[in-house]
Amino acid sequence: MILTVSSTTTSEGPHTQVFRRVLGVYDKQVPGATFVALGGIHGNEPAGVHALLRVLASLEERQLPLRGRFVALGGNLAALRTGQRFIDRDLNRVWTLDNLEALRAQASSEDDTEDHEQRELVEILDEVRREARGPVIFLDLHTSSAPGAPFACMSDTLANRRIAMALPVPIILGLEECIDGAIMDYFNRHKMVAVAVEGGREDDSATIDNLEAAVWIGLLAATMLSSDCVDRGAYERCLRESAGGLPRVLEVRHRQQIEPAEEFLMEPGFKSFDEVRKGRLLASGNGQPFVAHENCRVLLPLYQGQGDDGYFLVRSVGVFWLWFAGLLRRCRMHAFVHWLPGVRRHPEQNNTLIVAPFAKRLFAREIFHLLGFRRLRTVQGEMCFSRRPDPAIDGAAPVD
Repeated sequence: MILTVSSTTTSEGPHTQVFRRVLGVYDKQVPGATFVALGGIHGNEPAGVHALLRVLASLEERQLPLRGRFVALGGNLAALRTGQRFIDRDLNRVWTLDNLEALRAQASSEDDTEDHEQRELVEILDEVRREARGPVIFLDLHTSSAPGAPFACMSDTLANRRIAMALPVPIILGLEECIDGAIMDYFNRHKMVAVAVEGGREDDSATIDNLEAAVWIGLLAATMLSSDCVDRGAYERCLRESAGGLPRVLEVRHRQQIEPAEEFLMEPGFKSFDEVRKGRLLASGNGQPFVAHENCRVLLPLYQGQGDDGYFLVRSVGVFWLWFAGLLRRCRMHAFVHWLPGVRRHPEQNNTLIVAPFAKRLFAREIFHLLGFRRLRTVQGEMCFSRRPDPAIDGAAPVD
């Protein structure tokens, strides 16, 4: 067995460089969910590891009556040890089904650095799934290269909302439409809850506090700890003050992708959630200017040497629309959307619709978003909208 049933914490300080795969496991042998938290899938983001070590130490020291199992993992260990985002390729872009099948078929002797890291993570995550005595919940901890408020992002399922909406920070929708292969795909594909949290700038002393607060609130939202064990109010204040009154829910409107060998340069001074007006110069690539196409906010401007996400542009969404979308999904209206003219089911992929160009003009993508369809891909000139399996509606059996 890779995982043990007892806590494996250490006495290192909060900023000591402790990078190992299994940071610790806390299990009081009481039935409940399995809560998996990962820090440092990007090697220049060690704050998540330090936050998890804090949580593990507190659980062990206080012997808190946890229902279920808490598993804390380190991400890209090789990159963490060198302080780089990755060594050969981004470990948070390789979790597609095709990549995982190729990795399992590949001899370990052929692995590059990130293959080795992913192989170890897959082995542990598969074991976690096998041994789970209830639902599995995943929290992915990140930091950014630019200053800005903490936020959470998720694939917009009702099950994911239960955890994400418990965090008093902005919620970002739609990142999964423009990023392939994030580790959350592994959990979403198996109908498990998955939420990512960006805690703030890596070198900000408050970032570890924010990420630790997110873990504690996540455990409370999963009903694995009772409120009399943890000062929920203090952790909520920590995040709320860091969020600074920003909109509750925002959606991605644009991703500026950096092409291979492109000389990308972000304009100086931007921080996440800065408001920008249409036409504002944001960055340049190979000497060409990139400007805001509408009034919006900048998210995750790139001020580091690695990565292919230059920046994102986001816009606020009324919380009412999330409530309305939840109502439609509980009524299973998504099961009937293929009856619309120009919309048909994909012949091979479950939960995927093919939308003809004229239908895309008739039915704005926001309609598909309301019903839980978000991922956009072009197939022979037609758009595909895919709906993530939702444990709150579809049950919890895996789909692979």
